[in-house]
Amino acid sequence: MELTKMLKMVKLTEEELVGGFITTKKNTYYIVLNRKVEDGKRKPLWISTGLSATEENKEEAENKCLSERIQYSIDLKNGVVDTVPKKTKKTPGQEQPVIDTENESRNPLFADLMMEWLAFRHPSNVVVGEDFNFDKTIKLNTWAGYADNIKRNLSPTFKTYGCTLQEITPDLLKGFYTHRLKNGLKKASVAKDYTIINQVLNYAISRRMIEVNPNSAITLHKIEKYNAATLNADQMQYYLEFIVGDIIEIPILLGGFYGMRRSECVGTRESQFDFRHKFFRANHTITTATIDGEKLYIPSDKLKTDLSNRTYPLIPYVEERIKAKIAENKELKTLCGNSYSTEWLGYISVHQLGEIIDPDYITNRHRDLLKKAGLPHVRFHDLRHSCVGLMMANEVPMERIRDWVGHSDIRTTVNTYGHLEYHSKQKTAEIIGNSLTLKMVGAVNQ
Repeated sequence: MELTKMLKMVKLTEEELVGGFITTKKNTYYIVLNRKVEDGKRKPLWISTGLSATEENKEEAENKCLSERIQYSIDLKNGVVDTVPKKTKKTPGQEQPVIDTENESRNPLFADLMMEWLAFRHPSNVVVGEDFNFDKTIKLNTWAGYADNIKRNLSPTFKTYGCTLQEITPDLLKGFYTHRLKNGLKKASVAKDYTIINQVLNYAISRRMIEVNPNSAITLHKIEKYNAATLNADQMQYYLEFIVGDIIEIPILLGGFYGMRRSECVGTRESQFDFRHKFFRANHTITTATIDGEKLYIPSDKLKTDLSNRTYPLIPYVEERIKAKIAENKELKTLCGNSYSTEWLGYISVHQLGEIIDPDYITNRHRDLLKKAGLPHVRFHDLRHSCVGLMMANEVPMERIRDWVGHSDIRTTVNTYGHLEYHSKQKTAEIIGNSLTLKMVGAVNQ
């Protein structure tokens, strides 16, 4: 039965339901209820399930936990139980509730610690001299991704568990990750949860709140590599002809010819082009971040890696289309007058009124254009893979491909695109075939 229906039957709201979770102690499953006393301090109530801590008993222990939470919540609502724990005399063989006497500032709710860590890791905070290399800032859009995950998923979930930092165990975390996977979350998303939780726990170690990171006892299974779809040479040529004059033509050209990332395509400016000497530089990006419901556009001269700052020769067709777009933008600025946005002057990928083209709009528009053109679906980022595939099909060496797409290490290029190396594999097949000169089966049988 769904929790909502169950609570409705017993006349409880989700806000009235006391938090709780199961954990292990002395090879036994225990229920921990998130009980509070009159002064608001937390005094968790530990209840033995009497079940040995095995995988077979885990579901039964979780059911008992839910039953105890509901019953305690009903008793609390009806005034049957006292919020102040009473001292009872321990009888032989009887487990007593374990009361956490640790100072709450050293042992906060894990959900609250996440929010503290999130504020600490904001890009505006540069902390020098901490243990875990916290002197390096992170990009605002990266931080915004952390914030969204913590506020929407992680913090509410662990708030429901009601567990403190020191109650976080490997078993509890394994149960959390397993629950997320069973509810349809992709392994890549669970890996992001793992990363955040790991950093929060490392932060707790740096604060001397705990000595060991319980997350380090968990090994994530290898995430399956995404097999990118690509367009072949004929499909790419048809697509480039199909999108001439479209609002996202330039991002598609830069992605298809130069393998540029979406953020690099959006961030391309007139100043990056030297038409006299026939080259341009990929050295600027625009990313987005949503913070407290507001979408921000973040220009940056700091690319993904140092080698992402690269110089390209201008391909004549691309040069022609870039010049045409620049001329169009200038003409629109003159026609629109004061209605034309001046915030993004000099950027090439802009709307008719000068506003920057949203990266998500490019993704969606690209999908629709492929469908209209009758071409197979490939992500916008797969134009980068298509570009590499064309180079490999024409036997461009890996070192030159690495420099073209801006990888910091050739191993990244090989690991990402090695499966596209058609010609070298074809030559290997010919060598093996020539070495084993077998006759046709039909000829052997005659």
